[in-house]
Amino acid sequence: MKKNNKGFTLIELLAVITIMGILMMVAIPAVTRTIENSRRDTFSTVAKSYINAVRENVLADNIDCGGTVASATANGTYYIKIDADSDATKDLMEQGGRSPWGNSNVMGYVKWVKKNSSTGGVVTEYSIKLGDSAGHGFTEEVTEKSVTRSNVSTSGATPSASDAPASASACTLNK
Repeated sequence: MKKNNKGFTLIELLAVITIMGILMMVAIPAVTRTIENSRRDTFSTVAKSYINAVRENVLADNIDCGGTVASATANGTYYIKIDADSDATKDLMEQGGRSPWGNSNVMGYVKWVKKNSSTGGVVTEYSIKLGDSAGHGFTEEVTEKSVTRSNVSTSGATPSASDAPASASACTLNK
């Protein structure tokens, strides 16, 4: 009788399927973790972009704080609201500014503290609180230096367009 050597045996197919299953058990969590880290990195980049946009507008005197341009304000704490759907925020950033989780709206504020330095100059420190409608973002206000992947939460960030830092003066973007 002639033996047919074409094809694979059932045992060979089961061995390949088992190996593929084991590889998938290892690969899927690793890929999911990589995607999540990428989204956190993107969110922190968006937050840094908002801080930089506010900084540029403060330095260019394009921010109005109660009838006073930013450079003429007294030492103190000031903030500008962030709402990616509002025209003011769209004017602040030319593009982007949305959440990497489904491109949803982000809300919060950028705060800056203006004070005199020990050398006689003026020091301005920036911080941000930002989140999207699904709860991704910063659960609390973070300083500019702390805007990193590790501080971005995937739940619990509950932004609101009415969020404002305590004892800070609201400012708006001049058009």
